[in-house]
Amino acid sequence: MKYGGIITPKNILLFASIIVATIVPYFIASQTYLIHILTLVLLFAAFSQTWNLLAGYAGQPSLGHAAFFGTGAYTTGILTFYLAFFKENPWPALFIGGIIGATIGLAIGAICFRLRGPYFALATLATTEVIRLLVLNSEFTRGGLGIVVPSPPPVSFFSFTIDFHEKLPYYYISLAIAIVLFSLIYIISKSRYGLMFQAIREDEDAAMALGVNAYRIKLLAMFICSFASGFIGALYALYITYIDPSMEPGGVLSLFTSIDPVLITIIGGAGTIIGPLIGSFIRIGVGEYLRITLGFRAGMDLILFGAIFMIIFFFARKGIWGFVKEKIIK
Repeated sequence: MKYGGIITPKNILLFASIIVATIVPYFIASQTYLIHILTLVLLFAAFSQTWNLLAGYAGQPSLGHAAFFGTGAYTTGILTFYLAFFKENPWPALFIGGIIGATIGLAIGAICFRLRGPYFALATLATTEVIRLLVLNSEFTRGGLGIVVPSPPPVSFFSFTIDFHEKLPYYYISLAIAIVLFSLIYIISKSRYGLMFQAIREDEDAAMALGVNAYRIKLLAMFICSFASGFIGALYALYITYIDPSMEPGGVLSLFTSIDPVLITIIGGAGTIIGPLIGSFIRIGVGEYLRITLGFRAGMDLILFGAIFMIIFFFARKGIWGFVKEKIIK
């Protein structure tokens, strides 16, 4: 049996990274804030990977990803608020959140994919704002009060108990989701669908002339990214335990929630697998460090992060991983 295609430096580094990510929390388990930041890094890396599929690979830049993320989060919130079953067992709500997110994604795609470029991006932004205003002004969704989402009850396996009031279980769930989603996007990118996505990104008219049904392929990309975004948003609601439709950072339907995956992907490298993870470490990790360090000076953390982003964009137009691949790994 030949192992040349399996045992490569890239795969060794990949498996080593997964092993490190798995065992590191045991050494810092007492530092709950650091576990919290790493959990957010993984969640938003996975969330940004969905945007990367739609925009980085298929060339459809969306400014409305908060619609899928937020509806997934509100699905969990509403189900746990109104139905006793989901208070005791909220995990099916994650899949329902993914289905609701995919339904909204397909509805948006069916309409907005008639548009291209900035018009498509603006249409998705406008649609997300409509959804946010509907949630904000509805008594069913508790309007501006938001929804407190109860933590899942503990789960016991023999003598081992998982307490979901702690942060560590969410770290491992987020790690598992990130691994599955990154693997899925990698497989798709190497398949014929990945080639069709990239053909549409480079020249949609030329792709259609070669027989690619661009409309259906874009809907496929939208379905995958909106289902995954809804699922991640539903998990985020369980983890944070409170959701609201405000326009402030942290609002699950806010413009900030739509912009974060864009920034993260551009920083790390659009159209690459590893880019969203690198970008998430910088956007969440560095951004949080600056917020804590300069918290006594309002806005200074945002100014410095903006400067960092401009420097990265100026010197690495294809993102950090794109720069590394071009200049270092040749």
